Amino acid sequence: MRRLPAPTIDFCTALTEATNGIGSATTQAHYRAQITNPNAVAIEAAFQVNAQAAMLYSFPRIASGAGDPVIHGNLRKSDLTQLYTQYFVPKEKPARRLYDQLKITANGKCPLCGDIGHVRTLDHYVPKANFPLYSVMPGNLIPCCRDCNTEKLDAFSATLDGQTLHPYFDDAKFFNEQWVAARVIAGAPPVIEYYVSPPGHWSPAERNRVAAHFTQYGLAERFAVEAGADLPETIDTRRTTLHGFNPQEYSDYLREKSENMSLPVNNWRRVMFSSLAKDNWFCAHPH
Repeated sequence: MRRLPAPTIDFCTALTEATNGIGSATTQAHYRAQITNPNAVAIEAAFQVNAQAAMLYSFPRIASGAGDPVIHGNLRKSDLTQLYTQYFVPKEKPARRLYDQLKITANGKCPLCGDIGHVRTLDHYVPKANFPLYSVMPGNLIPCCRDCNTEKLDAFSATLDGQTLHPYFDDAKFFNEQWVAARVIAGAPPVIEYYVSPPGHWSPAERNRVAAHFTQYGLAERFAVEAGADLPETIDTRRTTLHGFNPQEYSDYLREKSENMSLPVNNWRRVMFSSLAKDNWFCAHPH
């Protein structure tokens, strides 16, 4: 859940580089005749406008099991998906430099899970299986970790409320305001439980969207695993270095750690420290 700048690579460039990798001059000419520059510009403009309005869920989609229908001009679904799998991703193809360029915009950290995972691949925001026309559109390619790519697979909601967050185009509020919360479950050891708690002034659709994102990427469990691995060090520091702190002093220390501005506001670690700082039992208990 981290905002990324929109790609500087346009659809025309991606198409050109992908088709440059086609060995057959006849096949290459066939692709280029079907998606000319004016068409590509219009297709990209429509995608961006709808992405910024969170309306991509309304785009017509190809149903799973629909075979290999014609999608654009004379290009079939398989023609368009192969642009990505055969001519955009392989390391020996000219378009691979664009693939790598898109990956590095995230600075190595996955924006979909709030920096848990390291970027290893690109994810199609609208799946190429259902929306093949956007297979190599840069605005549809999100750098992400393998876990996020696996969690999502080809799922994409047909409703606004179920549409996950788009790091390039969604409103800044989703990335700048806190909507992930956590509670401390007392025990030996204590457990951090994560849940969704959006601001009250958000619309029902906005609240539902972050809940869908949280669920789609399995963040409750993934965040809890990270917290479970990190919490023993925090407890050990309390027992040793900070053993002289009273509960309020320890709470202030934890709150200060939760304000680490180098991490996204909904990062699991920031949220963990914030919840620990507010929990009277944790701050008073010697563990």
